[in-house]
Amino acid sequence: MWKNKKGAALLQVLLITAVLAGMATMLLRASLSRTTAARKTRRTVSAQMLVNSCMAEVNTIWSIKSPEAFARDMSQCIMYCRSNNVTSACSTANSVKTHECNMTVNGNAYTVTAEFTTSSPEEDGGRKCELVYTISSEGDTL
Repeated sequence: MWKNKKGAALLQVLLITAVLAGMATMLLRASLSRTTAARKTRRTVSAQMLVNSCMAEVNTIWSIKSPEAFARDMSQCIMYCRSNNVTSACSTANSVKTHECNMTVNGNAYTVTAEFTTSSPEEDGGRKCELVYTISSEGDTL
């Protein structure tokens, strides 16, 4: 009878240990998923902030152009032309299709590149130009 009491006590300890381990696992899993979700949200918001800042720079570049220069550049899918000639088409040597924005967030340096990509209107549903933003960093990835 004494041996049965030891077995019953051992079984109770093992059962309680299993229940506590299961509860601890569930709590850790819930905590980890919340942390992961918060990290993803923070990265998404930071990336959107960087893109919005670069978008503001690009809009500033475009806002100082004359209407003729803006129309010419948009028809050729370029950011700006290095020459001062605003009436004729910009030569390939003078055309600039990318703009880099350098920013620092929380001590990390990021470069956001705004680049025009071109496609034929048949391939892209009628769009000729598309402005694509790419984020790169020196060390830390966003």
